[in-house]
Amino acid sequence: MGDPFLPPSVERPDFYIAAMGRSGSTMIANWLTSSASRLVFIEPSFLSLPNTRLLRIQLESFGIGPTDDEWNGEDASAPARFRRLMAPRLAGRRWAVKEVLCAEHSAALDQLGPKRVLITVRNIADVALSFFEKHRLQANTDRFSDEWVLDYCTREAAGLVAFRDELTRRSIPFEVVRYEDFTRSEMHRNRVADFVGWPGGGATDAHLEWFNRSFEAERHGNSVSSRNRQAADRAVEEDLQQLADIISGRCSGYQTAFGYKSDNYRNVNAGEKLVGFQ
Repeated sequence: MGDPFLPPSVERPDFYIAAMGRSGSTMIANWLTSSASRLVFIEPSFLSLPNTRLLRIQLESFGIGPTDDEWNGEDASAPARFRRLMAPRLAGRRWAVKEVLCAEHSAALDQLGPKRVLITVRNIADVALSFFEKHRLQANTDRFSDEWVLDYCTREAAGLVAFRDELTRRSIPFEVVRYEDFTRSEMHRNRVADFVGWPGGGATDAHLEWFNRSFEAERHGNSVSSRNRQAADRAVEEDLQQLADIISGRCSGYQTAFGYKSDNYRNVNAGEKLVGFQ
């Protein structure tokens, strides 16, 4: 497997968040980042080159931002970049990582060796509706089309179920965190904090303005909000609500695995198809 990814000076991450996008994982990551000594990195792309712009935003927000020369420096590999850029900044700190692509999750287990894993999930119809709304608010539908949402939800839902099973096979401690439970129940939030060994309580709106997600901060504030937006609350067309129902049906394995129903909005005829979505 080559040289170890982590240098001896850096402890393994306390935990890894394997997320379904739009499942509240950024909120949870920010909530767990409650001090400068406990940092959850949101989608930094540590395992590939280059790192995401989100990483630089977070480093600067944490007060450990790189210079232009440091950030733009050329590295032969992702491990080399991590050792140069991140190892000095992680000294004396506890840390964790959150990613939203299943292609990253198994590699993170092998390369980073997290001590435990959180799997964040949400009813898949709400995931789809949240994506549809977000992409329109960000004027980003050219990059993230509705077809992209369909493909992402189908692929990642199946991938998270498989990843859960992999964690079980490998006897790696994990906890499933459902968005609905985390936002509505202090007991569930305490359970997450106890599982990872961090106190929680951080500002949930951290970085959102620079992530082009200020509308979320305006909507929910800087602490955990119990408001779970319903289909009627979202600025999306009726055909997209129908597509969310179809996605729910396609992801029935995920829905069952994580305790959701596939027909929680409307029963969609199994043979129904929207134009352009076969």
